[in-house]
Amino acid sequence: MASNKDRILEAAMDLFHDHGFQGTGLEDILSSSGVCKSNFYYHFKSKEELGLKVIERKVQEMRQSVMEPSLGNSQLSPKQRVLALFERMLTFCEEHECRKGCFFGNLALELSDSSEELRKPLSRFFSELEAEVESCLKEGRRKGELSLQGLAPVELATPIVSLLQGGILLTKAHKDSRALRESIKVLTVCMG
Repeated sequence: MASNKDRILEAAMDLFHDHGFQGTGLEDILSSSGVCKSNFYYHFKSKEELGLKVIERKVQEMRQSVMEPSLGNSQLSPKQRVLALFERMLTFCEEHECRKGCFFGNLALELSDSSEELRKPLSRFFSELEAEVESCLKEGRRKGELSLQGLAPVELATPIVSLLQGGILLTKAHKDSRALRESIKVLTVCMG
């Protein structure tokens, strides 16, 4: 059985993804987790502290369920690894009827101007993702698999993450995965 702290974290993670950080009240978290207010404050000083812990946990989940099996999968070629990242996110979007979007992207849009404390770990996550993509591109270029259209891996890593985030955002906005599917086509051309 999950501890009260884990139940709070899991409930908050789902609620923040579905309704945003600011759109989720403490009562929503308590109701969803089945934990009382005093127990919440035993584990977390504030909702913002909970937000930090939720982001940390979600980063770990993202590494394990998306980044390691795609970008970190040495059984795949570098090009296949980057494509696998997009395919995994496409599968996630379609499994959720194109309604959730990216947990990190959603929170970054919502919180970057209102909470520096929560913006920083979101920025670090995206920097980590960019570095992983860049590493795949460097390896692909070194092995002669990727031309990168004449660009350096460092010049293409951030635009690739932007392409992924934009595709996910439009998939959520349109409730249709076409934008992310077309992003995969553009990605293939960009990597060469």
